[in-house]
Amino acid sequence: MTDAVGPGDGLPAGGATATVLGRYGSHPAPGGAGRGLLLSAGDGGAAAVLVGCGSGVAGRLGYALRSLGDLAAVVLPDLRPDHACDLWSVGSAAAAAARGGRRRGLLPVYAYGRPPAAWTALHRPGVLDVRRFAAEDTVRAGGWTFRFAPLEHPWPTLALRAEHPGGGALGWVGPGRAGAEARALLAGVRLLLVDAGGPAEDDEGLDGGMAPEDAGALAAAAGALRLLLCHLDPDDAPAELLARARAAFPSSALALEGRTYEVGDPSWAAPGPAASG
Repeated sequence: MTDAVGPGDGLPAGGATATVLGRYGSHPAPGGAGRGLLLSAGDGGAAAVLVGCGSGVAGRLGYALRSLGDLAAVVLPDLRPDHACDLWSVGSAAAAAARGGRRRGLLPVYAYGRPPAAWTALHRPGVLDVRRFAAEDTVRAGGWTFRFAPLEHPWPTLALRAEHPGGGALGWVGPGRAGAEARALLAGVRLLLVDAGGPAEDDEGLDGGMAPEDAGALAAAAGALRLLLCHLDPDDAPAELLARARAAFPSSALALEGRTYEVGDPSWAAPGPAASG
């Protein structure tokens, strides 16, 4: 059953926060959404940054932000279609906000990797300002600093580290395996999200999510305070995934859609759906 996301008054004011907009992979569960994480800090949601833009994420922004004018940028660590497919809808919402006087200027989109064939239709010229970056680049947006490292995967994809002066650092590891460079990047993060659900190999014959026990070992090696498992498949057995991760890292949990986590103290989460496990 998908955790409900309901209307609210924007993100909570306070320290740096991460809100899970979607926790699924290539095809969400009914009522769920693909990968998407909204980062904010200390300002009730203004100048937020969206990381990932999977199916259904655009609609979730309406619950998590007061206005699309509060969205400072989108960061895409890879351009797999299931990780960027809602970009068209986000661009449409940004254009509507501009027409209504709630947004000024183009929406910056920082994108890594080779564009899929559908990218020309997704990127919305005149609405989105697409800025390509390399794995060694540093991206700064909305007060956040993003650094990256390649993952071992046939599709160009990056691990991500995001830091904000408001407190703490978080890491996100997409499909693939974390080599030495990615492990070094993640050292010291307080909150770690890992794509650890779904089959070992996807429909395209590409590597799927990391094994949950490997995700747990990665979190332990990084010195993280909390691990969230995401990129789930509707056919996953959540209790089994969680048990396997907790065998290596007891402070593991399933990412909950609509839940807001404080990056500096990820044991805290905004009231919402009951935590899994």
